Amino acid sequence: MHCASMFRSQVDGRGRTLADTGRTLLKAGPPVLARLSDRAASIVFVLLVLGVSLGTADVAGGLILALSPLLVVLVMLLLVTREGYTRDGWRRLGMGRLGLRYWPLTIATTAGVCLLATVGVVAFGFARFAAPQQPWLADVLALCAAGPVLAFAEEIGWRGYLQPRLAFLGERAAMLTVGVVWIGWHLPYILSTPNYHSDGNRVVVLTLFSGSVIAFSFLIGHLRTMSASVWPAVLAHFTHNATFAALTIPIATEQPVVVNEYLSGDSGLFVMLGTAACAAAIGVSRAQAARLSLRASARG
Repeated sequence: MHCASMFRSQVDGRGRTLADTGRTLLKAGPPVLARLSDRAASIVFVLLVLGVSLGTADVAGGLILALSPLLVVLVMLLLVTREGYTRDGWRRLGMGRLGLRYWPLTIATTAGVCLLATVGVVAFGFARFAAPQQPWLADVLALCAAGPVLAFAEEIGWRGYLQPRLAFLGERAAMLTVGVVWIGWHLPYILSTPNYHSDGNRVVVLTLFSGSVIAFSFLIGHLRTMSASVWPAVLAHFTHNATFAALTIPIATEQPVVVNEYLSGDSGLFVMLGTAACAAAIGVSRAQAARLSLRASARG
């Protein structure tokens, strides 16, 4: 009787231990299969997102490509590194705070640059303001509905996932690297379809586009770092796209390639220079603030 009682006690104890362990695993989610360093995770992310871009540029009108940064982030978090089963994995994406303090600066440096670029092409005589010649309300509504979703799908990859994991390079090198990847991600869609930047001299257009993307990568990268949030990056991306598209409605020109590709539009010369100036001004301001803070700490 005593031995049987001891045996039942041991079995019951082991059963409770196994049950407790099972509940703990269910709460914690699947175990991490691959503890990749940030360096390794960023390399895998880049290879996956560029591979998807190359393979889907002409599929479904580019929709899969447009969503691919978000899709690859989910693959990384849920399948590759399994960070998505922890709070810290999602926290690093910067979705936990809105960064509202930086929204005015975000709008000023994106919509403001697009507006000044448009005023510039009018002032130099390449275009003129005119009443819209075609129905435009449906296009604006579609842009307002789809634009934020597509901006989020990109920025959660570039500034949400990739930029923080490139911190080992240093801040400026990380922003530059994100910009280069961002260019590479766009290239299959530009080169293999007629849907995006297909007008004008290809060398000139690609040069201006690449310069603009690098400038945007620094501008949006600064906003991401200052705010510790991905939402100013999403806002910047959407605001730029919406503003330059909306400003084509009241503009008439006999030189559409010069206006929309070379000077204004998405990535014309005026847009590139204006964005680069804003990024440089923010960078200088942040550097000065850091020096003053360091001096104050030294005195203290």
